[in-house]
Amino acid sequence: MSVRIALAFLLVTSATAFASEPQFGRWAAEPQNCGGSGDTLQTSSLTVTPTSLRWGAESCMIGKMYKADRALYIEGRCSTSGGLMTKHPITLAMKGDRLAVTWNGEHTEMKRCP
Repeated sequence: MSVRIALAFLLVTSATAFASEPQFGRWAAEPQNCGGSGDTLQTSSLTVTPTSLRWGAESCMIGKMYKADRALYIEGRCSTSGGLMTKHPITLAMKGDRLAVTWNGEHTEMKRCP
């Protein structure tokens, strides 16, 4: 019984640790892209929650995730509007008030949306 309690505590505390990450929220490369969803990664906003990410036509569930320094390293389990499922690496690193995003090997920096 004590093993179950310890496991439950570990799950709650690790989920709580990630619940207040500065990367969570809505981000865009340019402020005018905060309002809607564009056709490309450069013209759409990125939404990050504790369990998922959405950017452009891709919607991702967070598979594995770990934190190092001011960055989250994520295995994204992603699908597109066409239904294609893929896994790829995503890094969200804070650089001051900007978010440096590496999405499947492509890099960009974003500002938080109001």
